[in-house]
Amino acid sequence: MKLILLAWVIVVLLSPPPVAGAEQQSHDEQREEPRRAMPRPPQSPLRFTQARGNERQSLEVTYVDPKTIEFRLMKSGRCSRHEQGRARITSNWWLGRETDENEAGEAIAVQEYTFSKNSKCTISFRIDEGDWTQATLREADECSSNCHLSIESMHLRKQ
Repeated sequence: MKLILLAWVIVVLLSPPPVAGAEQQSHDEQREEPRRAMPRPPQSPLRFTQARGNERQSLEVTYVDPKTIEFRLMKSGRCSRHEQGRARITSNWWLGRETDENEAGEAIAVQEYTFSKNSKCTISFRIDEGDWTQATLREADECSSNCHLSIESMHLRKQ
């Protein structure tokens, strides 16, 4: 009986270890989002504008990589404001996807990018990356107490 037990221990110790890690994905691969292709706008940079009476607002967007844009935002008229920086796809959205409404009342798919100026001020850019015809902005109330951005759709300026 002792001889059988000894033989079993020797077989177990000499056998190769099971290969469990080779078939499983690494922890980083499991967390990684699906890769997003680089957006292909019809022109670069994209320039969206809006005019309401003497109020003018414009947004210039350049794509840096599949998840990042550089922007320049200007407002003039009753008040003046200038913002610029880099915005990234919103991480708490499913790949940043959402829908907006166009002037005809139809739902259009948009990609949302967020710029955090500080802990209280965030600006969201929602860009129609299907037809590239409109962009909308949303900002936290703490961003500017005297010169708020318009949340109405801005349209692509033809060059």
